[in-house]
Amino acid sequence: MIFSLSARASAVLILSFFFVSACGTRAPYLNPVTPGTDTSTGSKQVVVEIKPVDTSGFQNEERKRLGIDLSAYFTAFEVTIRNQTPETVSLDSQGAQLLDDEQKTYPVLSAGGSLDYYQSGGVSDDKIVIVPKATGVAKEEMEKILQLRLKNSEIPSGGSGYGILLFKKVPMDKCHQVTLTLNGVRINGENQNREFKFVFSCPEK
Repeated sequence: MIFSLSARASAVLILSFFFVSACGTRAPYLNPVTPGTDTSTGSKQVVVEIKPVDTSGFQNEERKRLGIDLSAYFTAFEVTIRNQTPETVSLDSQGAQLLDDEQKTYPVLSAGGSLDYYQSGGVSDDKIVIVPKATGVAKEEMEKILQLRLKNSEIPSGGSGYGILLFKKVPMDKCHQVTLTLNGVRINGENQNREFKFVFSCPEK
């Protein structure tokens, strides 16, 4: 799907897009608790590497590398999938979800959902601190989000896939055990997807 903005729509956006600045709530920093576990059976190997994204702090190196302060808007994870099987691996980018302390489910955000959530300032139902963001900066960051997010792909034998999973922010008081499930990986010839689980926790106050 290609996202584009007409000239008229862009003019409206200049007036109507407002964003939460650094004073808003940020995504909590998450530490891995357990290594990822492949809950599927079989000997064919697909390796999934997950790294929580943290772009908080002044002169943050991750923010410089990615080109956007993702932690201001999302709970995000970098994903690398290495295909060590002799077959092609299919990746469904929407096959992922988070569970927080209270077992609330956070589905992975689609391309459109990611942009909508970004435009809300990374806030769903809470009170929003409204601060204008330059239209040029907002457009650039929206393009960066679409560029970085994990996409559907076919990974050949010996190849790898990479992208970032974007979720609505997990609240600071519900992040003591956060489980990421990735179940959008399928090896050609198998009749079901592989499922991988990763557990994270935010630091104790």
